[in-house]
Amino acid sequence: MLASVVGIASACSPLRIAEGIFLGDDFVRNSGVPYGSSARERLDVYRPRVRRGPAPVVIFLHGGRWRNGSKDEYRLLGDALTRRGLVVVVPDYRLFPEAKFPDWVDDAARAVRWTRTNIRRFGGDSSQIWVVGHSSGAHSAALLALDERYLRNVQLPSDAVRGYVSMAGPVDTTWTEPDVQEVMGARDDWPSTYPVNFIDGKERPILFLHGADDRTVSARNSVRLAALIRERGGCARAIVYRGVSHLGLIFALAVPTLGKAPVADDIVAFIHGEDDRKCLAAFTAPGETRSAV
Repeated sequence: MLASVVGIASACSPLRIAEGIFLGDDFVRNSGVPYGSSARERLDVYRPRVRRGPAPVVIFLHGGRWRNGSKDEYRLLGDALTRRGLVVVVPDYRLFPEAKFPDWVDDAARAVRWTRTNIRRFGGDSSQIWVVGHSSGAHSAALLALDERYLRNVQLPSDAVRGYVSMAGPVDTTWTEPDVQEVMGARDDWPSTYPVNFIDGKERPILFLHGADDRTVSARNSVRLAALIRERGGCARAIVYRGVSHLGLIFALAVPTLGKAPVADDIVAFIHGEDDRKCLAAFTAPGETRSAV
């Protein structure tokens, strides 16, 4: 069933077609909240309809090859995570060609600042903020995690975010495709676009998730970067799901009832189970592979 839904959504707007089948109504959505001055700097907040005290917060950065994508496509994701007791923030951000690197990473940092300042009004715990990104959004999440300048530039400490999840991110690669090279700007500036150049072993915990059948971004990105972080004393883990593609990974998160891979459960377990003292002891070696049921 997942394959058919993914096929339909690929031809239209990702996830939107599936909303008519799977979207519930156990959440409240506040849409179009400004977090910056540009028209694209707007975000949606999802919270459980029934509040049970301050909840951990996920900021989700969507993919789209830095050129496409919209927060409006992720209501299923908001539904899936609020069902698990989380508050979810989904920002839009500036895109190429109106923006160039690192504008969208700066926008992500501003979304973190807005969340830290305002999320209590929506039932979120400002001391429990986690950033999750998919595809190009995962690249931004990895840079937020590893290059402390982005949070510092918005007057936030590195521990303003408790941890990060990179889903199918191009996080350990070189830019070989002309359209991506255009997005990343002058070749001399490319070193600043590579998360691997900023590992110091002091970064917040990072969970890397990838589909083994991803033909858009190789799973080697996640496995290698997790290994490098651990080699330098940091806290990172990679999980690779057998039988899961690039788009299938985000579907497994947004529509967990289909049971293709336990992406939502793995993210929630990471959020609820992690702290600095037991991080390395709790994480298995990078490159763990799970079968997708």
